[in-house]
Order: sequence, then C-alpha cells, then structure tokens
Amino acid sequence: MMKKVLVAGLVVVLAIAGFMAFKMLQPPPEDLDLRAEHPSVNNLYTVSFLPEAGAAQVGPIQTFLVTVKDADGNLVSGATVAVDGSMPQHGHGLPSVPQTEGEIQPGVYRVDGVKFSMGGWWEFKLVIDGPKGNDSATFNLVLE
Repeated sequence: MMKKVLVAGLVVVLAIAGFMAFKMLQPPPEDLDLRAEHPSVNNLYTVSFLPEAGAAQVGPIQTFLVTVKDADGNLVSGATVAVDGSMPQHGHGLPSVPQTEGEIQPGVYRVDGVKFSMGGWWEFKLVIDGPKGNDSATFNLVLE
C-alpha cells in the first residue's frame, strides 16, 4: 500500500513539474502590449515607463523613469507612484524591491532598484495616486 502512495505522489510531482516547465518555455502572448506609454486603466492619466539608461538589461540594478500626464497632456506633479514587477509565466516576482524615489522633475518619477534575473516576459504594475485620483497602468517588457 505504501509503495502505491509513493508512486502516486511521484506521478503528481512529475506532472506538476512538467506543467511548470511547459508553461515557462512558452513564448509571451502574441498580442502582448509592449508600448512604453499608454493611458491608465481609468483614463485619468497617460503613463510612460522607461529605463533611464535607454535599454533594460538582465543582471544589473537599474533605474526606470515614470512620466505621468493628465488627459490634456500636462505633466502631473505631486503624485505618488508604486511599482511591482513579476514574470507571469514563471509565477515569481523581481529579485529586488523597486522603490519610487520621488519626483525628479515635474511629472517624472524615478524608480530605483529594478533587477531582472533572467530574460523573458516581465510585467510591471504601477499604481498612481495623483490629483485626478487613484489609477493604475500595466507595462510589459520582453528581455532577451
């Protein structure tokens, strides 16, 4: 009886491992929105999310810049921006904890401490709390 339980457990573990490997090796969705600037979910803001150094890289700690504009295209000062990142296909977050260091110029917010541990599809969720209200925006990056 114990042998059957162990075999059944091993089969379950192998099935889960196989499913995870299959999921991790899939390419990102073809319709993935890779725009670096787009409207927030409730259209309160237009938000951009770009690496300060020009191109995101696997390995080093990096800084990203978030630019927030209102519906009329005016830069939004005095907002707070929270950032979180993950790899949707792998089920894990960043190996670092990005921190918004504040507004470095009107409407531009610096996010320090972004580190990518591997290539693939990364998703960033930004929450903006500004004069027009609370809203969010999601950005996708695919690193080689």
